[in-house]
Amino acid sequence: MNARREGDAAVQSYRRAQQRLRDGGKDVSSEQRLIRIEDALDALLDGLVKQREQIGSGVAVDVAGHTLAARARSRR
Repeated sequence: MNARREGDAAVQSYRRAQQRLRDGGKDVSSEQRLIRIEDALDALLDGLVKQREQIGSGVAVDVAGHTLAARARSRR
């Protein structure tokens, strides 16, 4: 469940970055464009952190499953 939640949060961050880059038009100032790019990079990096957390959650589930299976095998 944690992996899914983190994955969904990563997708939201990526979409926020994408939307921020699309905001405005060609008639915006260089300063406004720079601010949009900074905001998009911030959202992109946030998404990468959340994706890393998603991977960590998946690995934790894997380790728990293997540990339980090994214990069950040793009890036989």
